[in-house]
Amino acid sequence: MRRNTDGLKRSVRLRSESVMQRALAALQRMDASDRQINFRTVATQAGVSTAWLYSQEELRGHIMRSRSTTTSVLPPASPSRDRERASRQNIVATLRLRIKNLEEKNRELTGLLELAYGELALAREQKASVGAAS
Repeated sequence: MRRNTDGLKRSVRLRSESVMQRALAALQRMDASDRQINFRTVATQAGVSTAWLYSQEELRGHIMRSRSTTTSVLPPASPSRDRERASRQNIVATLRLRIKNLEEKNRELTGLLELAYGELALAREQKASVGAAS
């Protein structure tokens, strides 16, 4: 018995065309807005996988050409970004130092607590032995 697969084939073709249109539209929007164009950004914008983009010859060529033109136009890092990055690095360094100091203090207090528990145990044993001798 032969199955009727025409509807399934039509659905697959329509979905493929729809995905291609989304990818082309995303690429055109990104081109017009001077955003950085690479496979990952186009895939995210279009809602497709990067593997699918690589498999499409036409799109792959267009992305490669657009990528080579946009990478040379990227603005240099601004001084405010450098200051922000340095500030974040200082905060991280300060927090790491604080964590290190707190861990050392925690180890010291844990050792003191163990000593106190040991002394309590000895005191209980002595009290128990004195009480049993009487």
